[in-house]
Amino acid sequence: MKKVSLLIVFVLVVGLIWGCNLPNNDVEEVRTIKVGITMYNEFDPFTEQIRHNIENNLTQIADRQNVEIVTTTVYSSQNQLVQNDQVEDFIEKGYDIICVNLVDRTDPSVIIETAKSTDTPIVFFNRELVEDDLKRFDKLYYVGAEPEESGKIQGELVLSALEKRFDEIDISGDGVIQYILLEGEVGHQDAIIRSRVSVETILDGGIELERLGDEIANWDRKQAQTKVTSLLQGYPRQIELVIANDDNMALGAVDAMKIFRVQNMPLIVGVNGDQEVLKYISDGVIEGTALNNAEAKGRVIAEMAYGIAANGKVPDDINLVDGKYYYVPYIKIDRSNVKEYIEE
Repeated sequence: MKKVSLLIVFVLVVGLIWGCNLPNNDVEEVRTIKVGITMYNEFDPFTEQIRHNIENNLTQIADRQNVEIVTTTVYSSQNQLVQNDQVEDFIEKGYDIICVNLVDRTDPSVIIETAKSTDTPIVFFNRELVEDDLKRFDKLYYVGAEPEESGKIQGELVLSALEKRFDEIDISGDGVIQYILLEGEVGHQDAIIRSRVSVETILDGGIELERLGDEIANWDRKQAQTKVTSLLQGYPRQIELVIANDDNMALGAVDAMKIFRVQNMPLIVGVNGDQEVLKYISDGVIEGTALNNAEAKGRVIAEMAYGIAANGKVPDDINLVDGKYYYVPYIKIDRSNVKEYIEE
């Protein structure tokens, strides 16, 4: 009788232990989504803002959706071959989606073919690849801004300033505005279109221009400073307008003017909405900029990445152009509205 009782007790104890170790079906398993980000360069302040906003928004989405999002960012050091390997590595490690800030917008073939062969979606951003390339695989997307719009805003900023104080800006008094152009990089679509449209807008406004220099400064402040310093040695008092493809190069122009001790600062316009530039606009040193909304870009890229990875589609509230493109609009900033955008 004792043996039977002991056996019953043993069975009950084992049953309790076993029951305690059974999985709880009421506890929902947290899903893990892996997002890879590859950047063309770690030294570009604007693309770093986008990267920062992508990561922040993915963190917020993970909290809202009760999922785990693993985000890994790598840098390509402006080497397309390195970036190709980074994308392949992400795919080999099972990443659900990859966000690519292309090194060379004309050479995305390896990335596209690798993504296509493994059915891996790619969101390209801020360096728009050729339209035909984006059509090579149905899971390729692009998030950016239309360069024509930024060039037009730059031209409008110049025209508005000239309308109010032409004689002050026209230092030579010859009725012609002598200008220099600081371009981003060779072959970059934004640089090419932005440069052309900004100048065309000014000319269409009835202003006569004379170009004193057209320099490639690769979106870099120090390079812009060096190029402008060289131009100032040839034209110490003649430069009346600086059109910079981005704010980083506009700041380089200001640096050069200050070091060269230019007494009559030329009219300067940029693009992006850099905080240092906004302060210069408030102080009247720089005329204006076209805000390239890094916060909005980062949010849209993050929402697209999550939607595609988790649900197999772009969220319904993100309206794509031709099912491929999302363009964030630029905002014109000058002294009249700059205080709205300066961060405290």
